Amino acid sequence: MVLEEVLKMDALLVLNPQNSFFSEGGSVYMGNKSYILRIRLKDYMSSFSKPKIFFREKHALDDEFFANDKTHSIATSNDFQVHDDLKPYADLFYDKTRYSALYNTQLDEYLKRNCYKEIGLVGVETHTSILFTAEDLRNRGYDVTVIEPCVVARDNFFHDSAINLMRNFLGVKIANE
Repeated sequence: MVLEEVLKMDALLVLNPQNSFFSEGGSVYMGNKSYILRIRLKDYMSSFSKPKIFFREKHALDDEFFANDKTHSIATSNDFQVHDDLKPYADLFYDKTRYSALYNTQLDEYLKRNCYKEIGLVGVETHTSILFTAEDLRNRGYDVTVIEPCVVARDNFFHDSAINLMRNFLGVKIANE
């Protein structure tokens, strides 16, 4: 994808920039993947002048939705906090309790109020938070661009599958540069 498409984005959603994924002591730390992604995110966000909206994944111990994956982002833990290296780039913070950043949040209202139509996505996990947020945004008529070098999943097969689904079925633009 050409740089002009990326420059048209009105806002950037940064999904799950938390200690759980990005800190060595995080409960789902992805090792070198996390380290590389953190560097790429800092580089990309430092050059992106439009709003950067951070979404923390927030799990409750008794949340049945995340019954199979209760190991991370527990609201009362350090895992839940945004990683210190990424925090300075945030213009706005939201918490989300599901994979999609639109579920039970004020995001759609914020985007409409500001007349934003072109939305970029970065962060973790490609096959859950990125995919389901992209799908929700597309269903509401937004143009979505995923900056592929700035998204990652714990599992490479799931990452690749999500990228293919977004590109080939949801009409999401995939930026590779």
